[in-house]
Amino acid sequence: MTRKSSPSIACLVLGIVAIGIEGLVISAVLSDLARDFGADAAQAAWAVAVYGLALAVTAPVVGLWGGRLPRKVVMGAGLATFVVAGLLCAASWSFSMLVAARALCGAGAGAFLPSCYAYVGDSTPYEDRGRVMGRVMAGWSLALIAGVPLGSWISELWGWRATFAGVGALGIVALLLVMRLPTAVPQVSVGQVQGSVRQDAMMVWRSNVPRFLLVNFLDMVSFYSVYTFLGVVVRERMGVGSAVFGTLVLCYGLGLLIGTMNARLLDRLGKELTATGTLALLVLVFAALPTATGSATLLATCMLAWGLLQGLTQTAVATLLTQAGGSSRSFATACMSCTTYLAVAAGAFGGGMLLDAHGFTALSWTGAGCVLTASLVLYRGRVRSRDLANTVSQQSNA
Repeated sequence: MTRKSSPSIACLVLGIVAIGIEGLVISAVLSDLARDFGADAAQAAWAVAVYGLALAVTAPVVGLWGGRLPRKVVMGAGLATFVVAGLLCAASWSFSMLVAARALCGAGAGAFLPSCYAYVGDSTPYEDRGRVMGRVMAGWSLALIAGVPLGSWISELWGWRATFAGVGALGIVALLLVMRLPTAVPQVSVGQVQGSVRQDAMMVWRSNVPRFLLVNFLDMVSFYSVYTFLGVVVRERMGVGSAVFGTLVLCYGLGLLIGTMNARLLDRLGKELTATGTLALLVLVFAALPTATGSATLLATCMLAWGLLQGLTQTAVATLLTQAGGSSRSFATACMSCTTYLAVAAGAFGGGMLLDAHGFTALSWTGAGCVLTASLVLYRGRVRSRDLANTVSQQSNA
């Protein structure tokens, strides 16, 4: 995938935008669909929970066994499932049907996302992969900045069913474009060949993949544990409505877009080195949040910095996983999606308990501790790799 292959990049971005909107817009329409079906808050939460659970279960399974099929076939199957599920959401006549359709949406996303990232790994040399991965992952920020407000506006005018139908239509366009993608030739290191499912799983386990997955989990736990409850804290402390907080979220989305669109810095400075630094800087952001929640200007600045650093971090981790996974990169990136959505559940559950028991300051500092630990994990891994390389070099010279 070279600079001339922007249509291919746009195709992958569109798929992520569609999945991102569907996953993020649910919070804006949840109260409306709960009212229509007569569901209480606890029941309505299942429409969110089953999506993440289905994605977390589907991604590693499809990543491991689906890695033997062309990436675009797996992406196409995932998008087709996603489209059908989205239309079923729009046509649901009961809350149980809606929950089942949302689970099917999560399964479709769980098939598409890892294959999408793996396709970038197959198509792009590692030296230039950070830039391309950043373009693709910009789809998440576009979904947050433009897609969610548009989906909310459509729901306000024509109802939440129209929002799901619109996302389904966007998914159809992405599906048609994906099926026109060229078949990528995997970019793997010498000696890396595809073996059995068991061999691929063992190869991933013995590589650097588990270390990067731990970093991803810690980073995502820190994000979701704090972000999930940030709106409640801000609206209480500032005395503002959802519109003001929505504007502050757009600052995060803008920072995320700036970070992903400038991911070429990863290629210049080094993916692992950059991620180590951005995670360390995120400690300062989390430390500033308790004070920033009392000032709109300060919080907007923090949200912008948070998005910028998170965009670079997530792009770096995804890129590192495509390389560490080698010929089993679809399984490696699938495990990334799995750990991300496990972190969603762990962050929301644990964060709520911590907020109730000790307040937002303790929650924010816990987030700081998570990203600091993630930074130290990367730093320690780099030191060990360097020491091992020096040892091998000394033995060779001897």
